[in-house]
Amino acid sequence: MIKMNTTKTITVLLCLLASVTGTAQFEEVTKVVSEDREGRAEYGTSVAINENFAVVGASRENGASGAAYMYAKDNEGEWSFMQKIAATDSNNGAEYGGGAAFVDDYVVVAAGRADVEGVIRAGALYVYEQNNNVWELNSKLIASDYSSDAKMGMNPTSLATENNTIVAGAPGENAWTGSVYIFTEQEGTWTETQKIMAPNPQSPEAFGIGVAISGDQLAVGSDKVYDLKGAVFMYTKNNDGIWEYDQTVVASDGVAEDYFGNSISILDDQMVIGAYGVDNELGKAYIFEKNSEGIWEEVQIVMSDPTTDRTQFGWSTDIQEDMIMVSAPHIYGNEVGEVFMYKKTSSGTWVEDQRIQGEDTEGEDFYGWCVAMYEDQVIVGSPREDHDVNGDNEIGDAGAAYIFKDPTLLGGENNEVFANQIRLYPNPTQNDLHIESQSNAITQLKVYTISGVLLQEVNALNKNNITLNTSSYSSGVYFINVTLEDGSKVIQKVLKN
Repeated sequence: MIKMNTTKTITVLLCLLASVTGTAQFEEVTKVVSEDREGRAEYGTSVAINENFAVVGASRENGASGAAYMYAKDNEGEWSFMQKIAATDSNNGAEYGGGAAFVDDYVVVAAGRADVEGVIRAGALYVYEQNNNVWELNSKLIASDYSSDAKMGMNPTSLATENNTIVAGAPGENAWTGSVYIFTEQEGTWTETQKIMAPNPQSPEAFGIGVAISGDQLAVGSDKVYDLKGAVFMYTKNNDGIWEYDQTVVASDGVAEDYFGNSISILDDQMVIGAYGVDNELGKAYIFEKNSEGIWEEVQIVMSDPTTDRTQFGWSTDIQEDMIMVSAPHIYGNEVGEVFMYKKTSSGTWVEDQRIQGEDTEGEDFYGWCVAMYEDQVIVGSPREDHDVNGDNEIGDAGAAYIFKDPTLLGGENNEVFANQIRLYPNPTQNDLHIESQSNAITQLKVYTISGVLLQEVNALNKNNITLNTSSYSSGVYFINVTLEDGSKVIQKVLKN
């Protein structure tokens, strides 16, 4: 496998020397590009990531028939190119790779404009499973009632997965009325189990332009409904496994051409909804929480600094635990696209925590066209980026994707509360590093490199004072993950000279 270029610069070092307590610090670890770079391939149209694998779609490659590229992460945390996959029956313009997602041990790639048995742009999904480190086609999924221009899975936002379930929006069906198809897996076989429509279908509605799933909750975006204000329709799965309409969610300040619902991310009782069209495409994202009565309530609106129009903030979103990610790709401007990370405070307010930026991104790269997050990893698509991993060999709109990692998310809990209990000195250090707990005894100590690789682990300490010899460490930044006897965990940063 081919190793990717790993980015470790002085800029990263200086950023990490700032206080880490309670703050996300996603830093670029690699930039990936296609193994078959070509003009207007738009590699980075879709992205997905899990613990050990990543996938990047290039929907415009080879006459827009499309392709997708698989990557694997080794035990050292390094990403390597694994395999190129493509549909053997793809047609020009199918845009295979326009959407991608992991689902259990499978990866699904959408071709939202694929022709199906002569029916144009009906859309199709291709599901792969790994066999001896090779991704092989398991199933090709099409709608039971496929129709022309339905465009099932047409966007990264039109595809969602969880456990053994694939949700695929077909927003173009029936003159942009739209629908959603549910596919489930049993014993290795994928089948369509339900087709979902809006409560009162109408055209144009684009029902299914955005989809998200969490447990027995399904959110479907319809960004053209209500004079393009947009809405999100919520469905709940009953005891028989059938999805039933529950309620409609709208923005408190919605107006025409907001396109609310173009992107959705949901986790348990929290949901973020993008509306990239707000205020002449400046864009906003709306955060909802489900109350004790099961009603989704808007709790906060977030947006980027209004330095320029048409940032399309809210174009793509993701959520996990107490973190929300929102992109602003600046599609029509010369400004560099942005990805914003928000963190939930102890008071329940979401605050901007970090802006995640590729090191060589430029204007018109569409950086942030799609984003995905998994635990301490983030991947961002930039389908109009022109340069290779070294910033050379310019090819117009060849595309790229950027992978980031936050070493501070390596299992630390309550860091903001307990950080003052731990003292590290001297810091910076050259040889012996003293680690002192002001209260509870230290039961475990883990040392991680800046790229998140576990360097050293010491267990069953049960001491308040520990001396760690760092003489064998290379110069650089390290993270010390301390577990106390009460179960709390603290992450502290140390610089080795």
